[in-house]
Amino acid sequence: MKYFNQKWLLLFVGGLFLGFTGMNWNIPIFAWISLIPFLRYVRLGYSIRTLLMALIIIQTASTMRIISEPFHIWIAIFSGVQAGIVFTILLWIWNQVRIKFSKQISPTLGFAFLFTIVEWIGAYCSKLGVWGMLANSQINNLILIQSASLFGATGISFLIYLVNGSLEQSLSEFITHSKISKPSQYALISCFLLLVGLSFYGSVRLTLPIEGNSIKVGTVTSKMEIQTIWEDSIQNQKNTDLIFARTKQAADEGAKVVVWNEGAILIQRKEEDSFLKKIATLAKEKEIEIVAAYIVPLKEHEFFLENQLHWIGKDGSTRQVYFKQFIPPGEPISHNPSEIRVIATEWGKMSAAICYDFDSLQLTKTHSELGTGVTFIPASDWKGINPFHTEMAALRGIENGTSIVRSARGAISGVYDAYGRVKGTLDYYEENDGVLVVSVPTVAVKTLYSKLGNWVVGLGYLYLGFGSLFVFVLKNKN
Repeated sequence: MKYFNQKWLLLFVGGLFLGFTGMNWNIPIFAWISLIPFLRYVRLGYSIRTLLMALIIIQTASTMRIISEPFHIWIAIFSGVQAGIVFTILLWIWNQVRIKFSKQISPTLGFAFLFTIVEWIGAYCSKLGVWGMLANSQINNLILIQSASLFGATGISFLIYLVNGSLEQSLSEFITHSKISKPSQYALISCFLLLVGLSFYGSVRLTLPIEGNSIKVGTVTSKMEIQTIWEDSIQNQKNTDLIFARTKQAADEGAKVVVWNEGAILIQRKEEDSFLKKIATLAKEKEIEIVAAYIVPLKEHEFFLENQLHWIGKDGSTRQVYFKQFIPPGEPISHNPSEIRVIATEWGKMSAAICYDFDSLQLTKTHSELGTGVTFIPASDWKGINPFHTEMAALRGIENGTSIVRSARGAISGVYDAYGRVKGTLDYYEENDGVLVVSVPTVAVKTLYSKLGNWVVGLGYLYLGFGSLFVFVLKNKN
């Protein structure tokens, strides 16, 4: 047991677990134990400054897993510093509360709620969106992530934090006293029952059919990078012709709605009207809806773009013009405010977003509130986040009860139903024709999360609020 008291071993093991939690090379089981070494470290009173430096290095190294063009190392460093500081502060706060007010605020519950609330704030307010959510580590556990329909990804993260806190509390008690207290035993049993109950719920849910209409949808992608079509007009024209040819192919294969990848075509402003007329003509000719995502250069000699989609109906009319709203740090595109809309079609209610938009809980909440049954997402990723980013979008679909159709350059294009089940995928890095056509349900599935939102976070605010009130009363008495 003496090994559990050695600070460098705790930091090393914690770094190993945390370094392979989430994103690519994710080992899902590590999430359930990744924070135990750090909780043990601060419990033993080791240096907070050393912890800060270690967490910055760990988080930076972890983010390096998704480094490939166009994602540069400075973004990994920025993310690592930010995450390291936040984690260190939260661990320090937890330890102070544990030492001074453990009778008023349960160390285990306090830890789980504190981290979940901060994670939720980041998903709503920060430019990193949902990328910092611990629930992402469980994306491939289809049975467990069905519980996102009950309390969202924040609820899954809360459960992971609760398990980490309960295991660390029990471990520390056993090391110190050679036994585990009754409250800690109850906490472990509760975690076990929660996991069993949610797994049972997920298993049953996946046996239920999604009733209502289904239609064939198509995703169209090109292997030409944005930088290439921006620099070379000949390649740009080839790319444009290719996208139109593949759109016709998808229509011939039965697709009723065809979705291009983000920035599929680069078009000059003076040519935009004739370009849109060409899309409208194709939509009428093939009797399909086209979610045409393209970019327009805004500066003559500078790589700065307007990133948008035009949803053209099968009658050739423009159903929606939408600009990307949630812009990643450093992306060279303009910000044009756009209204999120749900389009009523003959097959059901549908909506559209562009790539990173679906990493913001604020924006995805709006899609859900408007009652969409399918969300079309033109996207553009890179090798370092393939297929993780597409799978993250499927988790948003489970939360809100909507099917997801994501057409991605530089990653897997995927079509998922409202249970997150894969209806079809197309890998950008494999030899294929760049066209995916599959059937997907168009009716929204009602979820508790779509009605109540992140209610676990609300419980956390109440719990910590009342706990703080008790602490305040106690301090006044003293």
